[in-house]
Amino acid sequence: MEKTSNRNLLGYRQGIVSVVINTLLFSVKLWAGIVSSSVAIMADAWHTLSDSLSSIVLIAGIKISSKKADRKHPFGYGRWEQITAIFIGFMLSFVAYEFIKSSIDKIQHHKSANYGLIAIIITIISIIVKEGLAQYAFYLGKKTKILAIKADGWHHRSDALSSVAVLAGIFLNKFFWWIDGVMGLIVSVMLLYAVFTIIKEAFNNLLG
Repeated sequence: MEKTSNRNLLGYRQGIVSVVINTLLFSVKLWAGIVSSSVAIMADAWHTLSDSLSSIVLIAGIKISSKKADRKHPFGYGRWEQITAIFIGFMLSFVAYEFIKSSIDKIQHHKSANYGLIAIIITIISIIVKEGLAQYAFYLGKKTKILAIKADGWHHRSDALSSVAVLAGIFLNKFFWWIDGVMGLIVSVMLLYAVFTIIKEAFNNLLG
């Protein structure tokens, strides 16, 4: 019982840290996007905010799955962890779909980005912070065996990768107008693969 309680406590901690940091990062990135008149960074900011939503779902999923077995649920609520991971996976797939649409639109209409120094600084900070959150989630996911935390870690990493794509666009945009769109497509494919892995593992656990 104590082991389960400690396991859930670590899950709550990861979720709360994620919500707080992502909300702060969203505010900073949105401000940078407005100051730089950069649609890409503003979109990246909303992607970061979606991480906060997935973390809230994670906290709720752990809370429900920790409930004791009752007459209607004699085997407990543990499978809610897998259901939560699947939900986060579908959220990630939607994000990837939006990336693909935006990237194709940029390539088709020969759109290029126009970034400034503020955009560079904020994007680099975003990459470092988001990868740090991803590593923290992966560590706790391995320690607690909670699949939803692993899924949340991939959500953090997807945001870090999207920021890497933005950063690449900043430095290469003046040489290749299409680089921002191509990097967006690459990130989307990586994200879809992560989604496939998460959902497949969750379904396997649900089916026993």
